[in-house]
Amino acid sequence: MRIPIQYNVGTEIVETKALIDSDTGGRFICEEEARKLKKPWTRLEKPIKVFNVDGTRNKIGWITHSVTIDITIRDRLMRETLLISGLGPERVILGLPWLQDHNPDIDWVTGVVHFRPRRKIIVKRPMKPFIGIFDETKELDTGILDRVEDDEVLIRSFIKGEEDSDEIRINAKLSTSQVLAQAHEVKVKPLEELLPTYLSDYTDRFEKKKAERFPLSRPYNHTIDLKPDFKPWDCKIYSLSPKERIEQDKFLDENLWKGYIQPSKSPMASPFFFVAKKEAGVLRPCQDYRDLNNGTIKNRYPLPLVTDLVDKLKTAKVFTKLDLRNGYNNIRIKDGDQWKAAFKTPQGLFEPTVMFFGLTNSPATFQAFMNDILKDFINKGWCVVYMDDILIFSDEINIHRLHTRHVLERLRENDLYLKPEKCEFEVTKTLFLGMVITPGHISMDETKLAGIKDWEVPKTIKGVRSFLGFANFYRKFIGKYAELARPLHELTKKDTKFEWTEPRDIAFNVLKAKFLQRPILQMPDDEKPFIIEADASKWATGAVLKQQGSNGELHPCGYISHAFTATERNYEIYDCELLAITNALKAWEHYLLGGAHPVTVLSDHKNLTYFRTAQKLNRRQARLSLYLTQFDLQLVHVPGTKMVQSDALSRRPDLIDEEENDNEDIVMLPDKLFVNVIDTELKTMLEKALPNDEFLQMTIESLIDNGTPPIKSSLHDWRTEGNLLFYKDRIYVPNDPTLRRLIVKTIHEALPHRHPGQWNTVDQVQRDYWWPGMTKFIKSFVDGCAACQQMKVNTHPTRTPIQPIGGHKDVLPFQIISMDLITDLPKIADCDSILVVVDHAATKGVIFIPCHKKIDATDTAELLFQHVYKRFGLPDKIISDRSEIHSRSLQGNGKIIGDKANAKYRLSSSDGRRD
Repeated sequence: MRIPIQYNVGTEIVETKALIDSDTGGRFICEEEARKLKKPWTRLEKPIKVFNVDGTRNKIGWITHSVTIDITIRDRLMRETLLISGLGPERVILGLPWLQDHNPDIDWVTGVVHFRPRRKIIVKRPMKPFIGIFDETKELDTGILDRVEDDEVLIRSFIKGEEDSDEIRINAKLSTSQVLAQAHEVKVKPLEELLPTYLSDYTDRFEKKKAERFPLSRPYNHTIDLKPDFKPWDCKIYSLSPKERIEQDKFLDENLWKGYIQPSKSPMASPFFFVAKKEAGVLRPCQDYRDLNNGTIKNRYPLPLVTDLVDKLKTAKVFTKLDLRNGYNNIRIKDGDQWKAAFKTPQGLFEPTVMFFGLTNSPATFQAFMNDILKDFINKGWCVVYMDDILIFSDEINIHRLHTRHVLERLRENDLYLKPEKCEFEVTKTLFLGMVITPGHISMDETKLAGIKDWEVPKTIKGVRSFLGFANFYRKFIGKYAELARPLHELTKKDTKFEWTEPRDIAFNVLKAKFLQRPILQMPDDEKPFIIEADASKWATGAVLKQQGSNGELHPCGYISHAFTATERNYEIYDCELLAITNALKAWEHYLLGGAHPVTVLSDHKNLTYFRTAQKLNRRQARLSLYLTQFDLQLVHVPGTKMVQSDALSRRPDLIDEEENDNEDIVMLPDKLFVNVIDTELKTMLEKALPNDEFLQMTIESLIDNGTPPIKSSLHDWRTEGNLLFYKDRIYVPNDPTLRRLIVKTIHEALPHRHPGQWNTVDQVQRDYWWPGMTKFIKSFVDGCAACQQMKVNTHPTRTPIQPIGGHKDVLPFQIISMDLITDLPKIADCDSILVVVDHAATKGVIFIPCHKKIDATDTAELLFQHVYKRFGLPDKIISDRSEIHSRSLQGNGKIIGDKANAKYRLSSSDGRRD
């Protein structure tokens, strides 16, 4: 039964309906309605768990906050504290405790609710449009799935035990609550399908909505220990753009609701601002904690050594990788320390209650937490953890599945959740900490070598010199370097015509391959100091990660290059150099963060000394500076002549735009700011065609008569200007194919963008004209444009069809044969394979010959002679994909029969019969 209620939001009175449900064990309000109240939320001392009546964990999850409001039901005012949760289509639910407190008289026959001694409230029947309605089974059985949103929590329950219990149990009988809960479970079924079936009872660990709970208090709560001489400070408020103000309000509302932040009265504050992410239009909220970090005592808890972790994986055959959701937000800040991390916004002063990015000891706290909760699994040697990445590895699949369930159960016990889109289950190849791991083999991630791997063939003498400058630095590690590089050196000689020949192409690719192999390239070693050489040009950044080898020489451990975006090309030179260093640190973060030695960074620009003095950093610089504080860095300036490798990587010819101003031209006054003037002859044709257009007449008549028009439109969409008709500010073109074709042809062939393609043509025509089905019409026109067809590049060339292997009509059995091996079968009498010989042309008959997988050429020839040639004679043609073995077997055959055999070999894919 639903009854009307009222409450105040500011100066406004808001009306809604509350569901009275005796099956519900509390008073609830939905999250959306709670936000509208603009009243402070109170975090519960203990989050409320939700269990089924049989004691199993229910998918509802946790309730973490409540809100107190004054509710008016007719003339009765009552103050209620409501628990905040997702309620599907409901706004407010008043459960059994509310009924017990107010004890209303409800006449279920007449639908009258009576409060003593106040007057009656009439709850009208379902067919009536006012006040309240009864719930009927029919309503629940139909359409409920359409009303339940993803990840919503549906609360219909009663509390077992005391009123302050922190557990809610679900009633066993099928009621409104269970129908809604079942509808919710149907919604999350796709998640279950993403997971292996043996993990179906752990789907709750992968649900995003549940992960937004406030984390439990643990012994690992993050502490912020300040130095004795630390002095609190204040900061200015950054001004925000309108878009940033919207994002700020969204950030504050969302994190206040989660309990991740709370209003503060701290004597100090850090600045709050936004920086743009790589995704267009996406903003990232940031707190500038540099001053706080400088005054914080450092936690030297070590991060795991990557080489130690990877060494444990060498013999594993199957891997499962798990990625934690929410990262640092899973750890609370210790009570009493929250004020230290307060930040100031135009909306006021707030302090975080959970760890945020940027606090100096966050990595150490988080790694210590993860190591401790999974300590026994790590010690047993089948699990490794690096920050929020967990890798489970085993030799046998059944044991692996058991281990995976152990880890998920441990995460459940510690209220931790995972990102299903970033998890991998039971794979034989995975990327972990910058390493590609497969059974028995570990190699470096190719993206960390892309600076060399993606170096394109030089197209100019300057490009060849740049590549040779890079190569010369490593010539001492490459045997016969002068001989290998001679074809390229010859190209740089005076008066030599630039011509890229095959020997030069071979030399270029061989040298590239040498840079990616030992003895030049070495695997990173955590025990040794790292050196980064980073540089920036006008077009890109380049960097090399180096370490000292056993021979005392510096060897590269990786190469990267990053082309600048259009925005980054406008940076000042010191910003470009800072970006080059930041890109390098991000690429090799796993090796450098928390290392045993300081990281030496070499740069050839003294411009970076700009940041050694006090500066008013812009938001981007503040963000990068905050990132750099995580590392133990030593910045060293070296002359540019010694920065050969990184300089060459930042000036790869394929990353250089020859134009000095390499950003796209900006149209200061776009076409839409100008009045649309059309050709006089075309205007006349449009005016003449309008009166005879049937579609237009049908539309006008239906709109006047309030009927259903041929398209979704209203009279507000149409207007006249002179003798022309406009639909949504675009000229309506009547149903005249000749006229429509003329308009498309004129725009499609107009300068400066002649023949721009299907969708660009559609976009340009739609700016000024409209008619039903115009997209299909325009695409059909462009498809028939002869000039477009001549210029179009076929990106999907037709493959050459597979040709059948035929034989003449009088061919005898087993004159044309194909053969292959079926291996790894159950072993019987020392045989674990079958040599299959198929009559390809005459009878399609098959001969199966038992043999061993490691059979050699002589034995193969003997088997063919005994089982095939004795019975059918020598074949005219043999088809096989094991060319090397069978070629030798035929040679052996020739010795056996005293004649040299002649065979024709084809790819296995050409013979489907044998397969």
